[in-house]
Parts: sequence; structure tokens; C-alpha cells
Amino acid sequence: MFKSLALSALSVLVLAAPAFCRSFTLETVSAGNFPQSAAPAAPRPAPVTPPGVTIANYTTDEEFTFESDVQPALNARINALKAAGLTTLGGRVVENGNDYSFVIEYLPTVKGNAALPPAVLLETYKNGASYWLEREAEEAMKACAANFRAAKLPVLGSFLYEIGNDNAFAVDYLVRNLLRPAQEYDVKFLTYTGGKFTFESEAEKAVPSYLALFKQAGVPAIRGAAVKSGRDYAVQVEYVVKTGKAAPRPQYSVARYDARETFNFDKEALAASKAALPAFARAGVPPLSAVVRPEGRDYSYSVDFLVGNIYQAGGVIPSAAVQTYQAPETFTFDREAEKALAEKVAAFNAGGLPVIGSAVTGELGSYTYAIDYVAKAGSQSPAYPPPPQY
Repeated sequence: MFKSLALSALSVLVLAAPAFCRSFTLETVSAGNFPQSAAPAAPRPAPVTPPGVTIANYTTDEEFTFESDVQPALNARINALKAAGLTTLGGRVVENGNDYSFVIEYLPTVKGNAALPPAVLLETYKNGASYWLEREAEEAMKACAANFRAAKLPVLGSFLYEIGNDNAFAVDYLVRNLLRPAQEYDVKFLTYTGGKFTFESEAEKAVPSYLALFKQAGVPAIRGAAVKSGRDYAVQVEYVVKTGKAAPRPQYSVARYDARETFNFDKEALAASKAALPAFARAGVPPLSAVVRPEGRDYSYSVDFLVGNIYQAGGVIPSAAVQTYQAPETFTFDREAEKALAEKVAAFNAGGLPVIGSAVTGELGSYTYAIDYVAKAGSQSPAYPPPPQY
């Protein structure tokens, strides 16, 4: 048994000996002799898509009966958009039911240094006062619109409206939008509706005058048309402005001053309010309008005026504000307090602190006075910056 096992082992060694004795060279080895493993792929950069250009479509509600009438209107509208500072990419005629209209492709952004379209805001001013007689409301409206124009803010229109059984007024005006610096801005199409006309033909005749108002203000109007407004007709003007991503930043705002003086009758308060307006103009804060308000059983008045807005990192501050000086001393008699008040008012005005209101208060043995004056932001900065050039 052991002899057969030994012979078997010897035969295995004899057969395997040539394989162990074979020399190991590159010629005797091939890739197929080893198991294959997956090699990692070389890293490739992620695909980059360059920023694309947004193309917008300008559409209109205008309709034309014949296709041949569309092309002249399309060409005229393209010229109007170009004049407003927009980049147009052509247009096309489209069917609109049984009629025809057109579409214009344009770029809805402009470069940051583009002069057009302008960055403006259309605001409406209402002083909140009600007038029993329509004539009084109309007089106040005309005076207020004139004050806006005197402050170099373009007025687009003004109108009367009802408050209960009384009348009130409003003034539509333009103010510059102080956009944050950016490489490009968005453009935005807006419409303004103004005027009140009994007949459509009257509104159509007024369209050129409204377009001229926008042109005079430096705001290119795209088109104007007569539109239905309740039982009457109005003029609607389409225009385009430059705007930013953040909230609007008007160059000017309206502030209100409440006078200290009181009067027994409202007519006295109204007369005093009109007499106070020049003081605001001399102080460099253009007045807009004055309103009479009840003060207990008596009457007083308030004055609305314009101030410039100064935008800083921490927010916005007014370029001017009304502050109060309270006299530290008291007087036995009111005439003594009035004399000291007059001297102090003269000193404030001479010192560059324009006084817009004052009052003596107290009773026998303890009279005093207070002075309201205009303080400006910065030692030499103007309360009302020069009007912008649109």
C-alpha cells in the first residue's frame, strides 16, 4: 500500500516539474493570464451652459380688419419701442379671431448705463381734506398742481372725487426712482389713465395732449387711446420705465407739519394756513397744500411739503425735517414771552434754521413758548436737491 502511494506522488512531481522549472519572462505572460478589473474613468468637467438671453413678446389689444393694415402699425410700434430705448428683434402679424393683430419680440432688459427708458414712478397725491363746495376743491386742486410744477415734478393730471357728500382732489405726478447701481435693469410696460370726457370723440382729441405731457417729462409714450371709464371716457397712455429688483426708491416724499396755533373759526385757520406756505418755500421745502383740521373745540391747520430722500446702508433719511425748540425759561406775563419769542425767531432765521411756526403757551405767572423750525441733513446739504433731468 505504501509503495503504491509513493509511486503516485512521484508521478505527480515528475509531470509538474517542467512547469516549475519554466523561466518567468514577459514573453510567457499575457494579459489574459490575469483577471481583468474596471479602471476608473478620467474625471470630466461638468457641462457649462452659458447664460442665455431672455426674449419677451410685446402684444397689443389693437385689432385690424385687414391684414394689409397691420404692417404699417407694426412698423410704427417697433420705432416707438426703439425710441424708448428697447432692443427689438422684429415682429409678426397674427390672427385674432376674424381680425388681425401683431406681436413684437424684444429684450426685456437694458444696460445699467442706458439713458432710456427712464427710471420714474407715477405717484398720486391726496391730502385727505374734504371740501363742501366743489369750487373750493377745484381751487385747492389747481393750487396744489401748480406747487408740484414749481417743485419741478411733472404733473400728468388732477381730478376731483367724492368723500361722502363732500369733494376732494388728487394730483398725479412723476418722481425719479433712485435705482441701486446694477449692470442691467428690467423694463416694465405700464399704463396711465387720466381725464374725464363725456364723449369718446372728446377723449380721442385729447390723446395728443397727454402724449405731449409724457414727452415733456422725458418719458417716451408708446401709444395713447380713448377708453371707456364708467359712464364717461378717459385717455389711456402706455409707457415703459426702467426698474430694479428691489423696492421702489422715490427721490422725494411728502411730509406733513401740524401747526401749533389754534383758532376759534375754521376760516381763520384756513387763512393762516395759506399765509404759512411761503415760509416753507423760504425754508427750502416746497409746500404742496394746507388743510384745516379740528383741534378740540377750535381749529388748526396742517401743511404738506416735499423732502428729498437720502438712501444709505441703514435705510432712508429725509433731507429735511421739522424740529421743535422749547424755551427753557418761563415768564410772568404773556407779552414778555411774546417779546422773547420774536427775538428767538429772528435769531433762528439768521442762524440758518428757518422758522415755520411758533406759539406762546401757559398762564399768568408761567408763560413759555415753542418754535418749530426746519433742520437739514448735513451742515451744508440742501433740503431740496435740484430737480432731476429725466
